[in-house]
Amino acid sequence: MTSERILEAIAPCGLNCAKCFAHVDGPIRKHSLKLLEALGNFDAYAQRYVTLLDEPVFRNYPAFKQMLEYFAAANCGGCRHEQCKLFAECGVRRCHQEKGVDFCHECAEFPCANTNFDERLYGIWLAVNQKIQQTGLEAFHEKSMARPRYV
Repeated sequence: MTSERILEAIAPCGLNCAKCFAHVDGPIRKHSLKLLEALGNFDAYAQRYVTLLDEPVFRNYPAFKQMLEYFAAANCGGCRHEQCKLFAECGVRRCHQEKGVDFCHECAEFPCANTNFDERLYGIWLAVNQKIQQTGLEAFHEKSMARPRYV
């Protein structure tokens, strides 16, 4: 029996929703919120540091802050709760619900063309599902939680 904790983290396609930048409880959102809080009103200082420190990199602060705010506003509950917010055309969620499997590799038709993924994501999807089959879900989950999502 697959634990609820693992099912909450690993999407039906095998990607780790819990580590995604769009996940409401993910580490990227949490760290972005903390960094925004730690920076406080750094906007005014960033402008001054361009001249005071002779550091043109501080001109990029508004774009950096905009990205942090975007990450901090993440609100996806994960693919088991809603359609993926990153891949609007993803066919995995619907398919896994129709077929009653937890993960794609459990399906008799795996691998298939029902994902609607581009070539790169399809390759990742295939490799991840094969890795889950080889190592087992618990070991895969542990390793996926210990490494960055975007490798």
